[in-house]
Amino acid sequence: MLTSTRMRLHVRLTRFHSSTDSAETRSKPVMMKALLLLTLSVLPCFAAEPARKDSLADEEKALARQRDELRVAATALCTEVRRERISGLPSPEQMKRLERMLTPQLASVIEIARTRQQEQIRQHPDEKPQWVEGDFFSSLFEGVKKWEIGDVFTAPSTQATVKVRNSYDEPGLDKVEWTDTWVFKRLEDRWLLDDIRMGGDWEFRSGESLRHALPGGGKEEGDHTSPDEKWHVTFTRDGDQVTRITLQSQDKQNKPVVLFGDKEDEPCSMPCWLVWSPSCDRLALRLGDGPRFTRTRVFRLNQGRWQPLALPDFFAKEKKTLASHGFDERDGLVDAEYWRDAETLVLKYFGSFTKGDEGDGFHKLISVRFDDSGKAKAIEAVDAPGEP
Repeated sequence: MLTSTRMRLHVRLTRFHSSTDSAETRSKPVMMKALLLLTLSVLPCFAAEPARKDSLADEEKALARQRDELRVAATALCTEVRRERISGLPSPEQMKRLERMLTPQLASVIEIARTRQQEQIRQHPDEKPQWVEGDFFSSLFEGVKKWEIGDVFTAPSTQATVKVRNSYDEPGLDKVEWTDTWVFKRLEDRWLLDDIRMGGDWEFRSGESLRHALPGGGKEEGDHTSPDEKWHVTFTRDGDQVTRITLQSQDKQNKPVVLFGDKEDEPCSMPCWLVWSPSCDRLALRLGDGPRFTRTRVFRLNQGRWQPLALPDFFAKEKKTLASHGFDERDGLVDAEYWRDAETLVLKYFGSFTKGDEGDGFHKLISVRFDDSGKAKAIEAVDAPGEP
């Protein structure tokens, strides 16, 4: 995407200040500092060139150290994971070995899945519950015979990833090779696994990602029952359009709650999906308003009633800046991806702005946390995977 030097610098500065907070909460001294930095950044500064080079060299050395540490952490985790076959959810004994290498959020949803699994066994003893078979840490149901650490990537404001090249073979069958992407987070100077993006391209791979297969990670596009089996969701369609989406308790003691399709709503022609939080007391509904615009509605269960929650306005100041320079919004997508935990929703946000042949925009994964009162705040924004 093209833009002028001044425009790019201004947008980068304002992105830094607005990705985790609203414009209303910023102090004037912070804004004055940003303006001063912007002024200095567009002036020639030949005398500072050696210092700038030294600073860049130091940053590159720090990143190289982080990549080395990340490779060591990934190797140690892969070795531990492949010590024995983990079929379905890791057992409590296996989790004792693995938990120190996982983020608290990932460990939490695994334990939520275990609790849900036990509930399914008690309620339906003659049926197979979820998460009881298939390799848990890879795309292939049968598992991994050999693995190798591939490319390691980490940079400021992006997710740290490690490519893991896997293979599986057995007599009489063709060898299968694929690459999964392990996503890590750095917490207290340690690299911990937060997700795995499944890279297998066959029909029966283990979902889009590890989180996608766990409570709060799945995208439901049709009629279904909530993971805790307390609520039923109904999608009403007219051809390829969704006209109404309702939610009703399984005992049907109350009237259905209309999540989408009241008098003010136009039918959705794009795919719609619903994502439940791990505790099933919050849900996010992704709606399509056309090829170029989507939105997400969020609801929470409060004292037996489902209430809508408002999302923050993402990149509000940057949008205003772009508009003031004659840029028009071309695309605006706000897609619910998964719940990181019971209070934090991850959204994929894409916005593009054009002015003649020039363009600018955002492609981010944004984490939004809801407090006890239902108020939402963006707490993190990182580049979407595979995007510049």
